[in-house]
Amino acid sequence: MIIRGRDYEHTLAMLAGTAADIAYRPVELGPLIQDILNGKPFDAGEFTLAGHMMMKDRGAADLIGIPVFPARAFFHSCLWVRRDSPLRSLRDLAGRRVGLRDYSSTTSVWFRGHLKETHGVDWADIAWAVGPNRRFPPPPAADIRAAAGDLEDMLLAGEIDMFFSIRVRDGRKPPEARELRPLLDDPQGAEAAYMAATGLYPLLHMVVVSKALADADPGGPRRIYDAYAAAKQAALTRRLGGTFLPWGERNWDATLDRFGGDPLPYGLNEANRRNVRMLAGYLHDQHLIERLPDLDALFWPGSADWPAA
Repeated sequence: MIIRGRDYEHTLAMLAGTAADIAYRPVELGPLIQDILNGKPFDAGEFTLAGHMMMKDRGAADLIGIPVFPARAFFHSCLWVRRDSPLRSLRDLAGRRVGLRDYSSTTSVWFRGHLKETHGVDWADIAWAVGPNRRFPPPPAADIRAAAGDLEDMLLAGEIDMFFSIRVRDGRKPPEARELRPLLDDPQGAEAAYMAATGLYPLLHMVVVSKALADADPGGPRRIYDAYAAAKQAALTRRLGGTFLPWGERNWDATLDRFGGDPLPYGLNEANRRNVRMLAGYLHDQHLIERLPDLDALFWPGSADWPAA
């Protein structure tokens, strides 16, 4: 079977073959997600957690979830404003115009949920300028307008007040020439504070298996889980990511201590269940799903009993 997903350090060992019948193919994630959404044949692949819940809510039966979560991210570093912007906090976003590449992306769902729950800014009180990447139709209750052009250019021109993006082209300029800045003065500090207050390192992606493969090979989902677990353990043992950059080992030790020895735990332990439940609640509040899901029904039967890895 072939598993497709992003090229991560914690999946490197899968390229060498952690299981005799499993091949891992690193790919660009955007086209892979779109292929799965379009119903193209596949064995297994990385997919968005929000997307999986939205597909299940719409009655899709051809995707089987595996409790492997290969990508997580905070959202506080994704908030960009002009250097001369008066905005300095999340509360300042009330009534503003915010640009998003995809309204239904998992990261933006986390952001809107936190914005409302913690800072009292309702997603319905923001005008959202959304780019062409629309994997799911946005809810009618949201104030959504098609972006008139490139979202970063719109921010620079003052047509929107904030741009939600992992990175911006402006960041490649010398610091003194940059026209944009993070909304928050200390995004990493805000992320650490968020984790300390909530215990959450937000889940973004999971692994899904096609129903065709699961029906033909009922043991396949567990072998996929075990292959991911073995590859991640190899990365932790080799301290990948901690030996290349200056101060990497020192930062590695501090980060692993903060995350209890593993920032990417797999399996349906209570911490991961809480993470999934929180995202499901945000999706429901934002009118992206009609019903709160049965958490266990999102995953392969019996996977709740697989050992945490």
